[in-house]
Order: sequence, then structure tokens, then C-alpha cells
Amino acid sequence: MPPREAYYVPFDGPSDVPSPLTPPHWLPLAPHPGNPAPRAPVRPALPSPPEGWTRTFHAVPAAYPRQLKEAHGSHSRDSHPFRDDGPEPTTSAERRERAEKEAFSAAHSRWGGTEWDMEEALAAAPKGLFVAAERWRRDKPRGGHTVVCSHANGMQKEHWQPVMRRIIAAEAGEPGYIFGTDRPLPATPMVLDDIWMLDDANHGASVDLNAGLLGPAQIWDDTARDLLNFIVHVLPGVKADDSMSSACMPWNQPWQLQWRRDGEYPPVKVIGFGASFGGMAQVRAAAAAPDRYAGIFLADPMLPPRTRTWEGVLAEPEVMLLRVRQALKRRDAWRSRDEARQSLLQSPFYAAFHPEAFDLVVSHGLVRKPGSEEVTLATPAWCEAAVFCEGVAHARGWDKMPGLRVPIAFYMARENDRTMGDKMTREIVWRAPLARNERSMSAGHLLVQEDPVGTAEAAKRFLATLASGRWGSSPEEIRASYEQETKARL
Repeated sequence: MPPREAYYVPFDGPSDVPSPLTPPHWLPLAPHPGNPAPRAPVRPALPSPPEGWTRTFHAVPAAYPRQLKEAHGSHSRDSHPFRDDGPEPTTSAERRERAEKEAFSAAHSRWGGTEWDMEEALAAAPKGLFVAAERWRRDKPRGGHTVVCSHANGMQKEHWQPVMRRIIAAEAGEPGYIFGTDRPLPATPMVLDDIWMLDDANHGASVDLNAGLLGPAQIWDDTARDLLNFIVHVLPGVKADDSMSSACMPWNQPWQLQWRRDGEYPPVKVIGFGASFGGMAQVRAAAAAPDRYAGIFLADPMLPPRTRTWEGVLAEPEVMLLRVRQALKRRDAWRSRDEARQSLLQSPFYAAFHPEAFDLVVSHGLVRKPGSEEVTLATPAWCEAAVFCEGVAHARGWDKMPGLRVPIAFYMARENDRTMGDKMTREIVWRAPLARNERSMSAGHLLVQEDPVGTAEAAKRFLATLASGRWGSSPEEIRASYEQETKARL
């Protein structure tokens, strides 16, 4: 079997898509206002991290203020911000009609929302949000990388665990291949020392931390700003505190991490791992602070040059709001976790998940309702729908890629409908100057969930190629390696 199943040959252009596609809007980051985070939510136990690693959980101050005014609000997991009061539907036709109305309401919250300026935002003085984080820290650091992971819409931070476990298990290195090619690579160590897996601010455990503070709309720019906020304003202070620890005086980070001003502590370089809209967020964060990134691994990221308008929604609601409706129609309550497991397995969507990923859906994609065995979605359907209402962030990521001189590994899905087909996907993966790509032919858009084994193998090739110094220092050098590969396979 070849080390990678397929790849997209270099794109030579010119592009059919003008750039910039949308006016940029990027609020600076202000200090978190200081409202305390709630206590850590209770979740089922997880398998222990690898031997020699310690797991901790933290509340990370989110980017403040949110770039979209309507991202601040008063909603919680059990809210229904897009639903009119009235009796519960009893027929499929009534359920369909309600979903259509809710989808329009969700879309209007986003397209009718306000990307406010800093003066207006600070004057409003909303409370700050938090991002739930799981950290794996090596007990005896070896000078390895710090990794920051972001997930796909509707998923949770825990879904990166199977990938990270496999990387750690193989970190000593073994003979392999340069990412994107069949060219051999000697055994190369790829050491990680610190892994952070983050829930989006309106996903998973973050929903517990932000209960009563979530707005009805979300802009993907804020997901990217959360990453940037963590990397620039939180992580350096954490690392400085870590340096105080020793075998005699271990240092334990607090539950709520501190926001520090840029420059207060030495900067930290990270490697970003992002899937779907979490991949777009990594690109936007790296474009804002490229000196803080050593590389990025992207699993089918949402970076197509797609712009959507309210006029377009009104003209083609069946197309434009398809995924919004699908999210809002999702069943969101079961009498028990066991019932949920059996029910979800009947869905072709979840049946495609790897068993490890599906187990994480059941354990951490669901939460118990207070005082009951009944469970509901950790990421409520309305939050998932709000993410699907995004209209401009894809294009803003597209606009930023040509100027981003950071090594980027595109690991793309079998189907490319999410990235607008063969031609456009080919341009996407070659748009950043230092990009390489591979394509899975065995898993769809949710690569991390459907094939964590293949995703981990691709990630190991990415890390080993970086560590060996054979990634390529220029677009010409990288393109030449793919052209040689193509000729060799003819």
C-alpha cells in the first residue's frame, strides 16, 4: 500500500476567483473582563493519557470581545433561540415546517448581525466567555513541540485523542515517507511535549462554562480569535509557570488560566491541528501571528472561496440552509446513554465513525440532564446550526492563504464536495506558499472521526517531514517534489 492514497497535483492558475473576496474585519484582543469561570463540568472518565503524561482540564479565557455583537447573549444548552412558542409538532410535516422556520431565524441572526467596532464593543462591556481545554503534558519534557487542536462543527475536543495517542506511540520514529510523496524518509523522531485540545466556545464542555452568556449567532472569526488569544495571551504565561516546576516542587496550573499581555512572557511556537471549520480557524490565527506557528496540519479544512448573502438565502433556501435544517432536526434527547448509543448507531452518519471516535461521541458528545439518567447533546443543535450559518469566514481564510508562509499539511477527504469540487480543491491545497497535500480515498469530510488511524499516519508523515528538515523552504522546491512524484508514477 502506498504511504498516501492520492494527492492533488500542483495548481498553475490563473485562479477563476478574485481576491480579496470579502472586506476583512478583525477586532484586536482586549483583556478578559475577569468574570470567573464556573466549576469544571462533570464528564465520564476517559482512558488515561499515555504513560509519562499527565492530563489536566482548564477554563481558558476566550477572545474578548466577540467580533459579532450577537455572539454575546443569554442562552444556554437548553435554550431554543430560533423557536417560536407553541405546541410540539406531532407529524413529520409539522416537524419539517418547524425546522424550516428555525433555519430562517438562525440565518437571520447571523446575516442580520453586527460586526461591531472595538469602541462600541468595549462600551457595551459584556461578560467574557471561556473555552474548555484538556491538556496532556509530558512529565519529563524532551524539548518537543506544543500542539493546539481545534475540531469540526458538532464535534468535541476529545476526538483528537485517538490521533494524538498514535503519534505519541510512534514518536521515536521509523522509516517512512516525505509527506505527500512516496520518497523514503529515514527514521526521524517527532517529539511532542504539550498537547492542548480545545472545545469551541459554543461546543461541548464550553457550553457549560458559558451557560447564560451565549448569543444566538456565531462568526467563525471568533473561533480563530480564540486560538490566537490562547496562543498569544494565555499559553506564554502557562509555560513560564511550568518552568518553575521540578521533581521536588511540582507546579499545578489552576482551573481558570490567566490572560496576560503580549510580551509579558517569552512567546511560544505551536503546531496547529485543525479539522473542518477548526482548520479554517488555525489558518486565520496563523495569518494573524505567523511567528507563533511552526506548522499546521489540516484535516479537510473549510477554506473554499465561498461567500453567502442574505439575498442568496432568500433565493435558494433549500440549498443555502440545508445543513442548518439538518442540524436543527437532530434528535437531542434519550432516556439513557445506552439508548442513545443504540439509536445513534442506526444513523449512517455515525455508523461511518471509527469505534474509538463513536465511543467518544457517546461518552463526551452527550451530557446527563440534572437529576436524571436522560442525556442530551453536549453541543446543542442550535449551536451547531449557528455555525452552519456562516457566510464570509471561508472566503476570509481563502484570502489569507497566499501570504501565509508557514508549513501547512492539507489532508483532504475522499469526496471534495465541501471544498467545491476537484478544480477548486486543487487550488485550495496549493494556495499557501509552503503547502503540501495528501488525499484520503477511504474517509469522508470528518476524517478525524471516520479514520483516526489514517489521519494519525498522515500526521506522523507531516511531523517527521518537518523534523527532518525536508519539508521544502520555497514553493518552487515543494512543487518540484510533486512534479517528480507525478512523473515517477506515469
